[in-house]
Amino acid sequence: MTDESFHDLARAPKVALPGGPRRWVEDSFRSLAEHFGTAVLRQPVVVPDEFVPAGYDGSAAAAHAVCVRVCERMGVDPGRVHFSFRLEQVTEAAELLGSAMLDAYVDPGNGYSRGTPPGDLAAIRTHSNRLGTASFEQVDRIIEAELAADSSESFFRLLVTRLGAGEFGAEIVRCLLAASDPRAPRTANTTAVPGRALGRWVDLGAKVHGLDPIPDHCAVLLRSDVIADPAKLLAVVSHELSHELLCRPAPPWASGPLEEPLTDLCALFHGFGVVLVNAAVDEAVLDDEWVHTSGYLGEHALAEALALYRFRQHRLLRDGPLLPDWHQLLDPVPRARFAAHLEELIGGPPTVLGW
Repeated sequence: MTDESFHDLARAPKVALPGGPRRWVEDSFRSLAEHFGTAVLRQPVVVPDEFVPAGYDGSAAAAHAVCVRVCERMGVDPGRVHFSFRLEQVTEAAELLGSAMLDAYVDPGNGYSRGTPPGDLAAIRTHSNRLGTASFEQVDRIIEAELAADSSESFFRLLVTRLGAGEFGAEIVRCLLAASDPRAPRTANTTAVPGRALGRWVDLGAKVHGLDPIPDHCAVLLRSDVIADPAKLLAVVSHELSHELLCRPAPPWASGPLEEPLTDLCALFHGFGVVLVNAAVDEAVLDDEWVHTSGYLGEHALAEALALYRFRQHRLLRDGPLLPDWHQLLDPVPRARFAAHLEELIGGPPTVLGW
């Protein structure tokens, strides 16, 4: 693979988009405008140095204040959102809990699986590598340590329990699918390894066995290292809060396999395009063996979506030159793609046409 094709792959959407990225972005942008209205486009684009308070120190308190500001900008009631900066710890404990629940489920002495077809239990024993890898005592030790370190994390146990139940259910589904397809690998999943996800949205109103739902509330979990970089913090929080926006109420076109790229586009639609574009690819390590990318829509599609955003915004506001000063804040590659797509949208260079 050439360096050019490798770079293009790193900047491309992470999932196939029907009709191609440009067509999908245009269609989805139109759906977002119909759903949220165009008043959102009348607000100025979010510029990190202007949006984040001066003196931001990367502390949890400072990060929480920024998260509240993002809520307010996006029209989400911050009183309905629980923010946590311990995604790694919650994920570790939830994965262990899911594995411990599997052990209890297949143990005939517990009775948890009473009435379950024997074939289903056999599928779990055959296809899961998570059996025997964790215990409830391990989970309790992590929870107790986290609560001792920070008593403000009162939701920690609830989040672990909720996400652990999801891990348990997902592993059962994977095992049953593996058992139903003789061509599938013997193991449906290996012991869970912490991923590179920077954030996660959790619907606290969703039904989970053994937990009381908290209607119309959610949690946004962030990696602890995200808060050191306020621009990255804005990108991740705006994406996760877009899940909340697209959930209550949920339009029919906002769910399914394209939910994540649509969530990226929703955050861009609400003014966070600059930070999303710049967070999409870590330019500092682009030529290394491992390249870190963020989001799902990809840098190329995000840059063109931001051009469409600016084009639609300018048609509403006629606020000076079409090519805005803030485009200089974009990284060089997406900045060039942004300007080129603006030219395509208006039929010529913005400066030549006097926009």
